[in-house]
Amino acid sequence: MDSQITQLQDTNVLRKTPHVLVFASGTSGVGKSSLVANLAAAMAARGLGVCIIDADTGLSNINSVLGLRPAFNLEQLARGERSLAEAVIKTSDGVAVLPGAQTLMSKPLAAEQHSQLERVVRELEGQYDYFLIDVPAALTDKVLQLIEAARYAFLLVSADPAALTDGFSLLKALNARNYRGSLRVVVNQALDYPAATETYRRFAAVAEKCLKQKVEYGGFVVRDDNVSKAVALQMTVIDLAAGSPASRCLFSLADNIVKHIGSDPNAPGLTDYWLRMLTAADAAPTAEPAVTAGYAEPGPDIRSAVRTQTPAVASDAPQRLLADIRRQVLDQPALERFTGDFVEAYCEQFGTFPAAFKALFYRWLETENYAAPRLLELASTLEALYAMRHQTPMYKLSEAVARLAAQVQGQPEQHQDAIEQLRAAFRQAYHRDAFDAEQAVLASVGSDEFTEQRFEELLQKLRDAFHARFNRPYQSQPELLLNSTLEALDTMAVDQQNLQDEIAMLMHGFQLLASRREKLSIAIKTLLNPGLGGVARP
Repeated sequence: MDSQITQLQDTNVLRKTPHVLVFASGTSGVGKSSLVANLAAAMAARGLGVCIIDADTGLSNINSVLGLRPAFNLEQLARGERSLAEAVIKTSDGVAVLPGAQTLMSKPLAAEQHSQLERVVRELEGQYDYFLIDVPAALTDKVLQLIEAARYAFLLVSADPAALTDGFSLLKALNARNYRGSLRVVVNQALDYPAATETYRRFAAVAEKCLKQKVEYGGFVVRDDNVSKAVALQMTVIDLAAGSPASRCLFSLADNIVKHIGSDPNAPGLTDYWLRMLTAADAAPTAEPAVTAGYAEPGPDIRSAVRTQTPAVASDAPQRLLADIRRQVLDQPALERFTGDFVEAYCEQFGTFPAAFKALFYRWLETENYAAPRLLELASTLEALYAMRHQTPMYKLSEAVARLAAQVQGQPEQHQDAIEQLRAAFRQAYHRDAFDAEQAVLASVGSDEFTEQRFEELLQKLRDAFHARFNRPYQSQPELLLNSTLEALDTMAVDQQNLQDEIAMLMHGFQLLASRREKLSIAIKTLLNPGLGGVARP
């Protein structure tokens, strides 16, 4: 068996390493699985080998979108009951789908299952150019590990405030775990391109402000009725209407992936991705709570306490459960995990957080005695979440100005700096100054406190500023007129001198002409007069 793995490794070296792309969202309903299925079809239409690995623990939306009825899945591959060829399904578009990867999200695998899945992964890796992994819309350690193991991840959001808020929560969780991959934001179900870029801009601005993290723009898919029609028909929108607006967006997204990601020769392949994910899973602490609000198995004592509750005593079950917890000798991590599970179960049951959460939140802040930077981070996060959910800043303009004035009270330098920053922001937004400088100067000159000496000083400063701006001394209109008159007189004097020189040259020419005429006249007379040695006439 080891020799077979070695042969597969040698084969993988000779071919181009495929690319692994993970698609995630902070909440359900964004259209993640539909986008993955349609994007795979668009990439296959470009002649690429594409395989979808369905790791979503939801309703197997990939199968629903593509109209698949898988007979086997990855779990059976892990147990060695079926071969890869039996589990992988091919669509009419040529897209391969490996269903049942939800096994990765369930209980830990045994050692022999790890080895079997590694062999499957190595065999699968040599057959396709791109692997698209559809992960659940949840904030659990396992989901974060699926994302972290990939170099390239796509976070789907929409203009819905809840989708933006939940997407930001997922981004924050990845940021807390020091995710070092390349994450791109894709805006799905956008009204049009300007609306998509505006949604991305808002999301990226909050990420940069609150997390100090820049997120790249991955593209958008426009809202299109053909998508819902294709889902109802259990086919891709590429097949239903290849020229539809959504299809054009999907083809553009596929081309951008091939251009920007497909050209990376050093991207880790599926085997590397699988091993990185296993390493992250093995390194995850078992005694510590998850860093996110995800699901974690409660400790054995807690589980036994829960099991003691029966429907007959459901009315007083919370009190009995609390009494059981107090009697148990529990370590802090186990109790924290249970607390998270309890709140999650409460939310699923009643659709809201416990009413006492607000008081508990305040008590948490007081008990932890957070340092100033942590509190500032928390406050900025709450402000950002408010802005995304309600599409408006947390504080009104008048409130913000009052808060700013109170902060700089008694600090004129900071007060002036704040004013300058507001002016700079105004100029950048509207390409003009916030107030009329000329009117401000005139109002200052007209005040009773303004003296002649200050006027002279201001005048000199204005002259210096003019010289620095235009690289010449300032001159008033009369001064400019006199200077232009002097320049005109100088020009006239030069023209007069030039004219006199030309006249002198003409007079000299006349004199030469008269001299030559006189000499010619004498020569003719001499030739005509014989007495003077001239030629006699016949």
